[in-house]
Amino acid sequence: MYGTHFGLYWNVILRSELLKFCRFLFNSDCWVSRLNLDEFFAREAFINSEFSSLQREVLVELFGHGHIRNFRTEEFVYLQEDEPSCVYFVVSGHIRLSYLLEDGTPILFSVLPAGESFGELGVFDGGGHAEMATAIGDSSVLAIPQATLFGLFENYGELEKVLGRTVARRYRSYMHLSRILGLKSLAGRLSQCLVRLADVLGDRVEYNGREVLQIGPYLTQTDLGLMARGARGNVNRTLKAWEAEGWIAMDHRRILILERNSLENAAFTDDY
Repeated sequence: MYGTHFGLYWNVILRSELLKFCRFLFNSDCWVSRLNLDEFFAREAFINSEFSSLQREVLVELFGHGHIRNFRTEEFVYLQEDEPSCVYFVVSGHIRLSYLLEDGTPILFSVLPAGESFGELGVFDGGGHAEMATAIGDSSVLAIPQATLFGLFENYGELEKVLGRTVARRYRSYMHLSRILGLKSLAGRLSQCLVRLADVLGDRVEYNGREVLQIGPYLTQTDLGLMARGARGNVNRTLKAWEAEGWIAMDHRRILILERNSLENAAFTDDY
């Protein structure tokens, strides 16, 4: 009798400890050996980045000092003004970059797909992070410590130049968004944000016999409103008007870009 109860007791303990261990595996840092570098380097977002210009031996050395961090949806990678400690690369899922104005109003800067880097600005200038980074869905990032990165500069001078160009590119994208936010009409702001996001995400699908860019269901109309400075209801009405015109298609919460030129020209008309 006591043996049976003792066995059941230890069975409960072992199951409890196993559950804790599984949670630990998901939430803890994991070394980069779990990352398939060839697959990562083939990502379109990485190919289009400044880091892709580095020789493979430099990339292997750089990524070999990183560790993978896993995040649940809406978890923060870092907060605005946090002291920077790492440069990050999106391994899976998506990362939302946003900024809080002094009155608490959030502005969505961008949504980054796997292969993109972020957090470079704070590391480069030594100040706090200029934005906050949040996971969209379950996401994984590769974190490369700031001290490690600076240490590699001594042996790989081209790495420092790549980081500088990456920061410049990020700054340029923020300036572009500032110009978009300055447009008077919601239609103008929203159209430019859609095109900008579609280009960043680089997600293509077949639609009616041709390849088109799409914005996936992980990005909500509320997100689009935060990027284009518009209420969700107004964003929805504008999208439906464009769908009726044949400029976009909305399918299972995806937005397919069908007539890019028409969307780009929407910035110069007040028809919507």
